[in-house]
Amino acid sequence: MTTSTKMAVANGADEIQRAAAKDANEVQDACNLVAVVGAFHRHLLALHRSGVCGDDLINHPVALAFVSKLSSLCRMTLDREIDALGAVRRIEQGETVEYPVIPL
Repeated sequence: MTTSTKMAVANGADEIQRAAAKDANEVQDACNLVAVVGAFHRHLLALHRSGVCGDDLINHPVALAFVSKLSSLCRMTLDREIDALGAVRRIEQGETVEYPVIPL
């Protein structure tokens, strides 16, 4: 059975999407994780309120650009992700964990 990929449209004529795209592009040079997350959150809420929801929001080019930047800032690899998730479980259980710090 062949499945086709659903396609969505990002509307550059929509002021909300255009502003989100502008910031998603501008944060690519950012190094402040808190600012990037704040901008991402603000634009996700605006996109959602404008009707971009569910899979369309998760796969929107703006969302992917912000996720890419977050991944880059955190120096994410599969091994780091697995280690972080294990550390989070241990922290949740009250343990103290050490973690590597990779400078920018």
